[in-house]
Formats: sequence, C-alpha cells, structure tokens
Amino acid sequence: MKNGVHTIRGGFTSATNPADARRYILDNGDFEKNMRIASFEVFPIGTDPTNPEDFGNTAVMVAIGTSAAGVIPTASTTTPEQYNTALNLRPSDSRQIDWGIITPSMGLMHTILDPDHILPGDLYINAWGISSGGSLEVIKYPIGFIIRMEQVKSSGTEALLYQIKENQLD
Repeated sequence: MKNGVHTIRGGFTSATNPADARRYILDNGDFEKNMRIASFEVFPIGTDPTNPEDFGNTAVMVAIGTSAAGVIPTASTTTPEQYNTALNLRPSDSRQIDWGIITPSMGLMHTILDPDHILPGDLYINAWGISSGGSLEVIKYPIGFIIRMEQVKSSGTEALLYQIKENQLD
C-alpha cells in the first residue's frame, strides 16, 4: 500500500472453480483504518487457444464481497429479486458489494460499485459463467480484473456496523 492506496490485479481462467472464492486479506485488526473500493474493472484477456473465435459463455458474472459465501453462485430462491435461479448476481445480498458482467459477443463489460461500503475485514472475489441454457459453468475464456482501494478512517462503531450488515441477507 502506498499513500493509502492499494491495488489488486488478477484474473480467472477456465481452471477456476466457481464454487471457490478467492480471498484477499485486508483485515489489519484496526477498526479505524479500513478500505473502500474506489474502482473495479473487468475485461476479457484472451480466448480459448484451441478455438480463438469461441467466447463460450453467454455471460460471465464477477462479484466482490465481504465473505466467501456471499460471492459463491447459488440457485436457492427466496424471491426473484434476491436469489435468482439463473445463478445471477444478487444486489440485495449485503455480502456482495461490487458486481461485474462480461458478454464479449455483445461487447458488454460493465461494473457497478457500492459507493458507501467500507471493508473492515477481508475481500473475496469470484467469477462464473452462465450458459445460454441458464446453468452454471466455468468461464470459457480468461478474464482480468483490477480493484483499486483507498484507505479510509472510520470510527470503530462504524466498522462494527458494517460487519453486522455483512451478515444480513436482505
């Protein structure tokens, strides 16, 4: 971290298991110094070398969250707005704080940030594919991501409230 700014760069490939979230340790044990995501970008970084014209999946979903369970795709359904049976992103799940979607065949790469969230603990990221039939798949082409975070000062009470919010599913 330099001058309160921390950047994480990485990627996902077809070897990535959608049932396993990637963890980045941010918890420094100080509730008054936390991180906030300032920007988040996702992008395709190549194609399948055996079939360079095939982008495979209809869509690749990427989620950043405050827990591993929050960024694992799920088919359990409470309401269509909460947990979609098509394994999509879950904006009403308070454990998810940033979202990304890539559909290269349609030229779409889009990310959305929760601007008011701080990270008093660790960060988790995951990516998965959704087939044209709506089933969960590994991604068919490699994607990259870059997350830029800034350190923010907050009261210990505020950080504690964010940790409580993380555990609320609605």
